[in-house]
Amino acid sequence: MKRRTFLGSAGVAGVGALAGCMNAIGTVAPPEVPQGDLDDGGWTRTDRTEETVFQESYGPVDITAKSTTLTFSDEELAASVTDKTLGRIDGTLALYAASHINFSPDLNNLPAAVGREEVLQQTKKQARDQFEQRMKDEGLENVAQTGEVAFETDSGKTPGLTTFSAEFPVGTLTYETSGESFDIDVGSIEVAGDLAVWNEGDYVVVAGGAYPAENYAKTTEKQLSEAITVTVDVDLGLTPEQYREEVRSLIAGTR
Repeated sequence: MKRRTFLGSAGVAGVGALAGCMNAIGTVAPPEVPQGDLDDGGWTRTDRTEETVFQESYGPVDITAKSTTLTFSDEELAASVTDKTLGRIDGTLALYAASHINFSPDLNNLPAAVGREEVLQQTKKQARDQFEQRMKDEGLENVAQTGEVAFETDSGKTPGLTTFSAEFPVGTLTYETSGESFDIDVGSIEVAGDLAVWNEGDYVVVAGGAYPAENYAKTTEKQLSEAITVTVDVDLGLTPEQYREEVRSLIAGTR
């Protein structure tokens, strides 16, 4: 069995795009991401998308929000796991995405602050819901929000960090040796996700990522004859603590 995808290239910021919304904002500048850290970590940009994310009325004010999202995958990690599994697991194993959301009228200059807090809360809630749904859409199972932890960005914002858990079903990997087949039942690999949403100046930043939350290591034996037993050791060499630290550092450095 060859698993071709892990998380794909989904962005994290969509708040449920509405087809046909009026666009009164124009092109939204992309978020400022810590490009040096992304380059050093083996991350490659895989997508850039723009969309109108919502249009709502708050009293006499019609508010439109539009986003630009940058998506990155850890291609060095993916290549390493593909090599270790002889191509049986081939796909994106860690994902990072960030969005810059602009509002019309300006979020911080609404008439008498009409709807500002409501807009921020709606943006946060729908960003979390969309992040969870896109994890499911990419084949992850048992996706759930697990809580919120204190978190501070490099710019001094304290949005808190919403955490997620999920499982990536791998199933059984099959290998051939000496004319015999080896079946290794991996089952699933635990996945973690982190997401932060905050107001930066007159716009909102949505940033988050997903990454393996555990390593996989297993030894399997296969008896080829009365005299020959073959042992296969599988160790993906995944380092969850490192991935979590890296993703959270990327989130903190985005604005």
